Amino acid sequence: MNLRRLIMGVTAMVFISPTVYAEENTTSVQTQALDEMVVTSTRTEQPIMKTPTNISVITAKEIKAMDARNMAELVKKLPGVFYTNASGLEPKISLRGTHIGMSPGAMVIVNGIPLSLGKFGYTDYESIPVETIERIEVVKGPMSSLYGGNSARGVINVITKRSKDNFGGKVSVVGGSNNDRRGSALIYGAGEKTDYSLNVKKKKADGYRDDTWLDNFYVNGEAGYWLSDATRLGAYLNVTDKERSLAKKLTKSQREKDPKQATDYSLTDNTDLIAGLSLEHIEKSYDLTSTFYYKYRDKSYKNYLKATATPYQEELDENVLGMRNIFTYKQPVMSRANKLSLGFDYDHDSIDLLTMKAVSKNASLPYTKKDSKKSGDFKSQMLGIFIQDEFSLWDNLIITASLRYDYFEFDNDADYDFSRNGTLDYEDNPDYDKLNPRLALNYQFSDQISIYGSSAQSYRAPSIYDYYASGTYSAKSGYVLKPETFTQYETGFRYQMARWLNIDATIYYLTIEDMLDSAYDKDGNYKGKQNINEATMKGFELALSGSLLERVTYSLAYTYTDAEYSGDFYTKDGANINGNDITKVPENRLNIDLGIDVLKLNAGTLFWNINVMAQDQYAMDNVNSNYYQGYALLNTLLRWKSDNYSIFLSVDNVLDKDYDGYAYTRSGKDYYYPAEGTTFSTGLEFKF
Repeated sequence: MNLRRLIMGVTAMVFISPTVYAEENTTSVQTQALDEMVVTSTRTEQPIMKTPTNISVITAKEIKAMDARNMAELVKKLPGVFYTNASGLEPKISLRGTHIGMSPGAMVIVNGIPLSLGKFGYTDYESIPVETIERIEVVKGPMSSLYGGNSARGVINVITKRSKDNFGGKVSVVGGSNNDRRGSALIYGAGEKTDYSLNVKKKKADGYRDDTWLDNFYVNGEAGYWLSDATRLGAYLNVTDKERSLAKKLTKSQREKDPKQATDYSLTDNTDLIAGLSLEHIEKSYDLTSTFYYKYRDKSYKNYLKATATPYQEELDENVLGMRNIFTYKQPVMSRANKLSLGFDYDHDSIDLLTMKAVSKNASLPYTKKDSKKSGDFKSQMLGIFIQDEFSLWDNLIITASLRYDYFEFDNDADYDFSRNGTLDYEDNPDYDKLNPRLALNYQFSDQISIYGSSAQSYRAPSIYDYYASGTYSAKSGYVLKPETFTQYETGFRYQMARWLNIDATIYYLTIEDMLDSAYDKDGNYKGKQNINEATMKGFELALSGSLLERVTYSLAYTYTDAEYSGDFYTKDGANINGNDITKVPENRLNIDLGIDVLKLNAGTLFWNINVMAQDQYAMDNVNSNYYQGYALLNTLLRWKSDNYSIFLSVDNVLDKDYDGYAYTRSGKDYYYPAEGTTFSTGLEFKF
């Protein structure tokens, strides 16, 4: 049966099986609270049970149950999330396998501010210390109808902690394998009309590979002033200073000889600043939220420092100004509950890039040769307006319809003249507009069970890198890169069956058209990136959680993904990859967490977490000439927690599994990024 028809049919089905939901679980392992309030799916507040799309939530309590070193290590436990970490120090996240190639992945938002920076538009998952996070909401699949083009691959929404206490704080230290050293201090407080928090963190570590390390410093702060009981004016600041040395790939023989060796490496030093001002006004009849933000990056990147390829250096300076606004009118229509939202977003990104190379493959030579094709001033701006209506057709049936119009414009002022004095047809100022619709519904049979279904269309704009990297080829061939188009059909259900079982299940069908990929002519000559490929993802995602006994909780996240190239696309060697598996996407993935309150005393609680992560094999290249074998990892954490302090010991990869953070095949050769074996960490936290 066609999966699209199946999804639409399941959405229309009626489930009749009401039961009573029991009390909350007592332990700290992730158990999805289906009555929790969320905002990401509609940009308006509503309970999970009434949300018309898939959504997963990670709370501060669940974060405490892990020794996550960065935000990506939290998100990777959810269904539909794929995690890679080639260097061991720079993680990447792909939702439903849609992070293909060097394009940006999901849109990551912190307190209303999109985090993406740089020529690729990547998100730095290290930039938000986990100690400051109150909640993470993840919506997988196209969301351009509300958030614009960079959300075609989903949205990860991070809300940081906001103090409600008079004054308090925490001081923590962590140490572990590979000289892992982390120290942080957090203070927070609230007055009659004010609230504030400030977190300072230092993190240093050696990588598993030789010549690899990181040295990071973070400052995060938020302050709010209540102009009235309904109106809050807020300010947010995030400063990250990062230095890191990352190792390059290894061949199979190099890996077998010494997996820790670094045949070459890169060195990066960047300072990021993200600042925002927000206005929240909440009334019974309407809501208004406005966020104004500024982002700055100063980055120096040196690559191939051992000269396995020609060494080069990039100096990047970036400034971003933007705003995000939404007004929601909450008044009945024809005596039925209704929420009508209007929104306006704007973003202006300016990058000044200078790329200098050595004259040959010699590590001792200075960077004296300018790469004009990869240097210049590059700008992009986006203007988006949207409308959304959430109408209660019946008391238990909510229909959500949204439509967004986006206008994008790029200014690619490279130092190289791709038009060759006007003799070639090169478009250095491309622009386009897009309409992105979404129709979704949620039917709640009872307090314990609901179903949902949606159809959505989105787009992903080419990045600044996509444009200048293909400049020579687009000028010669007379083409202009255009957005990729994402279309998704989805349905699912949520069931609070009993204390021992909560169910959240989703099936979906997703297509990507006009996908950017490397083009070749019939002789195998590279022709630049072009909109020439297509992909189809079909999948099933299941989240189970509950409390088996008074002191034992569990969560299970299972993902099935069938991700294939679905267009007639030819590789350098002339192979047609239509129907082949997409690289880096295992068909099956499973994450299990078990939480046990081993000991409960007046002085505190001893908590034990056991985690198992397993995944299937995945294709190492698009011709499917080789597959990377599946593997399973066992991790555990033991934490003693009292009112004033806590201490933990964690062990990752308990069984010392030999595996790779990432592996791929290119031109018939296999390459690997070996991952760590068994690692230990221990930490101590004091509250005051």
